[in-house]
Amino acid sequence: MMSSFVGNEQGYCPSCRCRTAVVLDRATGDTICTECALVLEERFIDETSEWRTFSDAGTGEDHDDPSRVGGRTDPFLGYAQLGTVITPAKQQTGANAGTSQPQVHINVASGQDNTLVDAFRAISDMADRLGLVATVRDRAKELFKNLEEANNLCPRGRKREAAYAACLHVACLNEGKPRTLKELASVSHVGKDGRKEIGKVVKIIKELLGEQAGQAMAADYMTRFGSQLGMDRPELLAAKEAARRLEMNLDVRRSPQSIVAAIIYMVLQRTGADKSVRDVSTATGVAEATIKETCKELIKHTELLFSSVIMRVSWCN
Repeated sequence: MMSSFVGNEQGYCPSCRCRTAVVLDRATGDTICTECALVLEERFIDETSEWRTFSDAGTGEDHDDPSRVGGRTDPFLGYAQLGTVITPAKQQTGANAGTSQPQVHINVASGQDNTLVDAFRAISDMADRLGLVATVRDRAKELFKNLEEANNLCPRGRKREAAYAACLHVACLNEGKPRTLKELASVSHVGKDGRKEIGKVVKIIKELLGEQAGQAMAADYMTRFGSQLGMDRPELLAAKEAARRLEMNLDVRRSPQSIVAAIIYMVLQRTGADKSVRDVSTATGVAEATIKETCKELIKHTELLFSSVIMRVSWCN
């Protein structure tokens, strides 16, 4: 039988006239001196959480299971999460009017709310897999909800996955944390033509919602791609400075991802790093041929981009 006495704290006992070990009897709520058995306090009020757990994990503060309170509410959902509402007797109408007992009603999610629940779950999963922060995830949820309300037509299957990814793409741009379409396609079930499908929905979002997505800059990708290739801080700083100079002084008609991949490859070659163009292609998602072609365009601007770097190598063999 489990004892109702818990704790082994120190307290002052007037009978012993000193500080002694005291215990709490949870059955009676009494705090008792362990030396003379004097009741120091009565009707102790436990102000800790009231839930208990009956799992195999054990008992105690480290094993309390608060799951009985349910999941946290989502501000972008209406009545999608099930809940219970108790209506006072005086507020009842219809067949229940005049009854003295309060009535219990359970909210049931509508079809549209169920669609939003599924969408928000998928968007959250994609955001977690891409390591995106909560502000980007919530912005994507808001975009999808606005798209659903404006269009009132949610695509099914892979096209729905493309809509989730497109909302994340626009949210990433708006929050200054861009992700490529290839990265978004890799965490969704959009098939081999996923980037095209995502791009189509991105255009719909901009046209239908008037959403002005931010413009991705080459430097926005630099830290993430560089860290994947093991670049150290001086190399990253050199690459970022080269990207800054390019954006300020040159007009290169290439995507930001292609520019980043080319600059990273050029910096790695200058520092003698043991990284091939294939390694850069794998980390950035840019084709090897595209990296080499972009390098050929940038090689004539070497002095402008890397004036502080002494070593010279042949960029593209």
